[in-house]
Amino acid sequence: MKKRSEIEDKYKWDLSSFVKSEQQFEQNLKYLRENVSKFKQFYGKLGDKQTLKKYLKFSEEYENILIKSVEYVALNLTTDTSDVKYLELEQKLDLITQQYNEITSFVEPQMLDLSDVYLQDLINDKVLKDYDLTFTNILRNKLHKVGEQENELLSKMSNFLGNDSNVFYTLTNGELQFEDALDSTGKKHEVNEVVYGRLMESYDRTLRQNTYMSTIKAYGSKNRTLACLYINDIKSNVFYAKLAKFDSVKQQNMFYEKVDEGVYNRLIDNINSNLSIAHKIIELRSKYFNIPDIASYDLMVSKLSNATFSVEKSIELLKLSTQILGEEYQSKVDYMLNSKAIDWYPSENKMSGGFSVSVYGCMPVILLNHVGTYDSLNALVHEMGHSVHELFTQQNQPRPKAESEIFVSEVASTVNEILLINYLLQSSSNEEREGFIFEFFSNMISAVFTQTKYSEFEDFAYSMIENGGVLTYKECNDKWAELGRKYCGDKINLIEESKCGWSTVPHFYRPFYVYKYATGFISALCIVQNLLEDGEYYKKYISFLKSLTCLLSHFCA
Repeated sequence: MKKRSEIEDKYKWDLSSFVKSEQQFEQNLKYLRENVSKFKQFYGKLGDKQTLKKYLKFSEEYENILIKSVEYVALNLTTDTSDVKYLELEQKLDLITQQYNEITSFVEPQMLDLSDVYLQDLINDKVLKDYDLTFTNILRNKLHKVGEQENELLSKMSNFLGNDSNVFYTLTNGELQFEDALDSTGKKHEVNEVVYGRLMESYDRTLRQNTYMSTIKAYGSKNRTLACLYINDIKSNVFYAKLAKFDSVKQQNMFYEKVDEGVYNRLIDNINSNLSIAHKIIELRSKYFNIPDIASYDLMVSKLSNATFSVEKSIELLKLSTQILGEEYQSKVDYMLNSKAIDWYPSENKMSGGFSVSVYGCMPVILLNHVGTYDSLNALVHEMGHSVHELFTQQNQPRPKAESEIFVSEVASTVNEILLINYLLQSSSNEEREGFIFEFFSNMISAVFTQTKYSEFEDFAYSMIENGGVLTYKECNDKWAELGRKYCGDKINLIEESKCGWSTVPHFYRPFYVYKYATGFISALCIVQNLLEDGEYYKKYISFLKSLTCLLSHFCA
């Protein structure tokens, strides 16, 4: 794998909209250190409207500099997780963030203590109209108030609690060792998180099997460690949920997303009622690829495994497939492509996968690991959906309202994925079309059925802890194997080692997150159908992208 220094600058992102220079970063640190104590002046005074207005203005200015600085360091670390310079800067910012959280820990409890009459007056205040949603949420959250002392204690503990996901990424991206995989000719192939998908799509079954075994054995070798890590993360989240007077972590997460808990439960119930569709697709895959003894490592084989999509070709297909969304959408795509907003290629110590990140007032940026596969193309299209969405929101909403949940924003990325596959189906030869049809089936299985399986596993794991049950690596492995058999059917050989597959899922460290991929895909299907049937529907879709639907600062992987 190349070193970052060996990659051309035009394929690297420009983070100057976050921080322009090292000098500015040092100025940011100085400002943050010198001004954090000023928040103390607002203690006990938020019930006065004029003081509250001053607090909101100062808080917005301070948080803007803090968030930009934090994201700047975090983004640099994603391109080289071993960079000592940014690891040290990260620690400096951690200390400032901890101090900020401690000093401002009074704000939320004191805002929640304000009378309903006063809060309603704030909501109706035209001068504070940008914050009406903030005050509405405070009213809504009153039942789940955490006391001032508890909030202060949690802030003091934040520097060393809640880091399980960081440990997971450090272990799996930096220290986990994967054996080379041999193909049918005896040639060795390096296995890592970046190339895993490409190797698993190969027509060479020996290579697929050995790649799968290399990966699952690596994670399996740390099965107990990863189980301890995940179970500790669950227990931490359960503690926080109970402190905020929620019955469960699922209830807490869906409350803040403003999504009825029944959506989660109905998703699992409805998918379970239609598992025959997933089973049928696996049977079709078995026949289509002539694999009568289809196994765990055959579920990603693709007719597109030999297809190559350069960066330039990927850009072309991105633009062609999203033309249906109109000129305003295309102008945002062009802005992203012409602004060095994308970090394209994998390199040593670069974080695997892909994401889009946005901070209000900054250009959204996209991290990719483009290796020329269809998955690489799809990742570009997906993450561009997030970034364009973020641009629309920033340009049409004030900072306090440029906020929502992934439940909504995953729709914007998935619409692009489905538009891509639709374009390729319409513009390809019959032979190529077969490959794209199976690619669509694979995407549907991955986004709807697999993510629902993940959601069912997560529900199980949390319920075990919340109801006083026993949860160890064994229970996790047994449940994963059970779900594998249920979701894949009896026509597939699920190898014994695959039972620890749950430990490979990084999204489990963001509780009750994965179900949104399934709901997003289903919603996106409906939107695309409307786009294809109604030539004016794109205007409604663009209006949706401009509404209160994007996160202030959030990784959207």
